[in-house]
Amino acid sequence: MKFIKIISAALVLCASTNAYSQTASVTQTSPDKRISLTVSTINKKLVYNIKADKKILIDNSPLGLIADSVDLGDNVVMRGVVQNSKVKESYPILGNHPTAHNEANELDIPIIAAGKPMSVIVRIYNDGVAIRYSIPAGIKRIDGERTGWVMPANIDKIAWADYSQSYEGVNYVTAFDKVPEGKTIMGPVTFQTNGYYLSVSEADVENFSDMSFMRNGNVLSAYFPFAKKGWEVKPPSTTIYLNGTYKGQQVTPWRTTMIARSLNELANSDLITNLCPPPPKGSDFSWVKPGRSMWQWWSIGAPKLDDQKQWFDAAAKLKWEYYLIDDGWRNWKKDGKDQWTLLKEAIDYGKTVGVKSIVWVDSKEFRKAPERKAYLDRVKAIGASGIKIDFIPDATAEIMQWYAETQQECADLHLLLNFHGSVKPTGLNRSFPNDITREAIRGNEYHMTRYRRVMPPQHDVTVPFTRLLTGPADFTSVILDPKQLATTKFSWPHEFAQAVVYLSPIIHFTDQYQFYLDNPMFDLFQTVPTVWDETRVLPCTSMGDVVAFARRKGSTWWVGVMNGGEEREVKIPLDFLTKTTKATLVYDGETNTSVDRKEKTVSKKDVLTIKLRPSGGFVAKM
Repeated sequence: MKFIKIISAALVLCASTNAYSQTASVTQTSPDKRISLTVSTINKKLVYNIKADKKILIDNSPLGLIADSVDLGDNVVMRGVVQNSKVKESYPILGNHPTAHNEANELDIPIIAAGKPMSVIVRIYNDGVAIRYSIPAGIKRIDGERTGWVMPANIDKIAWADYSQSYEGVNYVTAFDKVPEGKTIMGPVTFQTNGYYLSVSEADVENFSDMSFMRNGNVLSAYFPFAKKGWEVKPPSTTIYLNGTYKGQQVTPWRTTMIARSLNELANSDLITNLCPPPPKGSDFSWVKPGRSMWQWWSIGAPKLDDQKQWFDAAAKLKWEYYLIDDGWRNWKKDGKDQWTLLKEAIDYGKTVGVKSIVWVDSKEFRKAPERKAYLDRVKAIGASGIKIDFIPDATAEIMQWYAETQQECADLHLLLNFHGSVKPTGLNRSFPNDITREAIRGNEYHMTRYRRVMPPQHDVTVPFTRLLTGPADFTSVILDPKQLATTKFSWPHEFAQAVVYLSPIIHFTDQYQFYLDNPMFDLFQTVPTVWDETRVLPCTSMGDVVAFARRKGSTWWVGVMNGGEEREVKIPLDFLTKTTKATLVYDGETNTSVDRKEKTVSKKDVLTIKLRPSGGFVAKM
């Protein structure tokens, strides 16, 4: 059931003398009163700070837009009446749990910045805060932002990623002083400090350039690598639902700070989707179905026309719902038939064995609206269930509107959508649930022999607390080919655990189908879910070292453990179980491409002791 309740009130600004004072502040707390956000002017500069349990987590940090070559975070006075509202709603999601609960206190704080009236809009949740700006009337160009995060002095560890146009950089966990200065790093950036985990990113990016970060001393600042010279502000679209407006005014995206007392709280946060609009009124997304997908490009390259039936048949044997026909089908020709006719024949065959099809396309085929609509109509007409769009340009404000347009048009046609070579998600899969997964991650395409690519083990145990905090990731999980696992020597249980730990409502399994059909884990591949009713990050997890998730679907629990580069032993209490049950336990085998599989009865009183090889893993079904 979906419900929303918004209560509004007015707050007079708390100033040192009056509403026109140079020094003023407004404070709001989270619904549970534990987290507070204060927005202030200090010497006419706009700043904010965040506290949790009365501890300062983010000290006074800069706020403000830079527009038309004017710093709208300087020469600021607060004036007028602060509008106070409450958000309370729930909605369905395909993810770590089936329902998201969205409860927050919101303030609209009027300011005059360099003579221009605008607002700072804030939301305070039990698991974080978010800040955005209204764009003053008449602004012609966004040049950048002053928004920053003054980092605490006692950071235990911090997770961040190398610069990459498509978010495919390596993810690291380091000390704060190892984060490069003056260089672009990609978000989210997650750090452990003072008994909390904080993760900073953005949400609801509709027609704004994608935000990354740059470190200068102890300040992490918003940065726009794809629009270094800024961009023009265009009037909001009248035909696109996601047109960059909020409550009737043009706004920036939300700048977000997740706050959690544990990695379990962090991974279960719905802050990013909570900040996004609901689906358009009257929408019905009941046709969006999660599942598992066969995929051939990683293992063999371009799809071969003559063996498409074998791929569909293998998917059917594995009880997988989808098969992705990747780049290369455009070159199919046979018996006087063009590629579209042959593609339809392949899709039609898949339907006869109960497997639906997703079709790959290069984004350059439809960058403009008329071509895009015609192409999508054609994909739908031949019977495809979804589309994978690759090689997308830099995430400028214009391209972010292209994403929004594509989401909407695919939804109208009931086409599932998977963006590859793309920008990170910002929660808008809430608005359009057909945007079911996307890449924007350094996945298994960066561990393959034909390109001489080798994945570092720390990356695998970092991304659950960086990129995956923004939304589902098409990591293309589960390599089994021994030749491909001869370098870093990821183990088979480690690889299978990717399917449990990395959230993707459609998982595209990366390897050639025979490796799944002939594997001792074959029956588990047939039944592993892709969306969950409950998720727990287990206590042995350490960001950048080892990750362990327990996830429940119905009455069945799955456990996935992935180890980093050092041999270790972990203990997993089974206290999440409600009754004694049969369990399948899959440990690392004698080699990295073998398993030690055991069937036994377990109960909530049991504690599993697991010895993990470097880059090893563990999987359980119980």
